Amino acid sequence: MQAAVEMACLNGLVGLNLQPLADRVGMTKSGLYAHFGSKEALQLATLESASERFLETVVAPSKSAPPGLPRLEALYERWLGWPGNAQLPGQCPFFAAADEFDDAQGPVRDRLERTFREFQQVGEQLIASAIRHGHLPSGTDAVQWFHELMALRQAHHWAAGFMRDPNALERSRAGFDRLVGRTRSI
Repeated sequence: MQAAVEMACLNGLVGLNLQPLADRVGMTKSGLYAHFGSKEALQLATLESASERFLETVVAPSKSAPPGLPRLEALYERWLGWPGNAQLPGQCPFFAAADEFDDAQGPVRDRLERTFREFQQVGEQLIASAIRHGHLPSGTDAVQWFHELMALRQAHHWAAGFMRDPNALERSRAGFDRLVGRTRSI
């Protein structure tokens, strides 16, 4: 599964093929096919494995930060470093897959959407905590705030990956600060 997640980070889920994966892990294509049964099953297993890595690398460690805005900021900072902090090559396999499967139907898209919705719940809970702790203004719309945070992270994915902008990380941090109401120069 490690090799499959790595390949998804580099080639997306659509680019995840049995023969190159079999070659990489020293199996035959038929042996790998016998294990998964289909490309779709391989894609689903890869999503599950990537989701577990994401939770271990991004979500769980951020819980050690103090509640409220510090925890939300820790989550965002770890999210910016994903998947590199998990020793994975390339870019976020979830954003890549979202582009690949946005108009699709079926189990892979359903699982991907569930992954994003579960993470959205985590984000909205952390935003609500920041509001309760007085770190964000009362009356802040947590759903809208998360929407804007997601837009920042997707912009980071585009700037760092596709555009290879050397300032992508600084721009993404500055965007977070502006969303919080702080000013940071780039």
